[in-house]
Amino acid sequence: MEILERPPLDRYDFSRLVNMWEQLVLEIIADMIEKHEMCDCQDCVLDTVALALNSLPTRYWILGSFDAFSPPERFYQDSMNVRMAEEAVMKAYRLVQENPHH
Repeated sequence: MEILERPPLDRYDFSRLVNMWEQLVLEIIADMIEKHEMCDCQDCVLDTVALALNSLPTRYWILGSFDAFSPPERFYQDSMNVRMAEEAVMKAYRLVQENPHH
């Protein structure tokens, strides 16, 4: 039995919990793959995503419960957040290139 299927956690909708960095990181990686700037094998992509997300500060929001003064669009459009995500992805991909699993 998975932990989220076990009482008392089975009462909650954890799919509403969102890592705000994930969308930015995935968009950057998708662009890099489309431009043939990185290996598109599953190992390299997943390793890069994991390393990039682990290097960024935690930012979790609950879907449907966003603060009116801080909507998710503001987070995604903030140039500092975009730059941090780009730097995290580039650093992560350099590490993956040095130690590929494929």
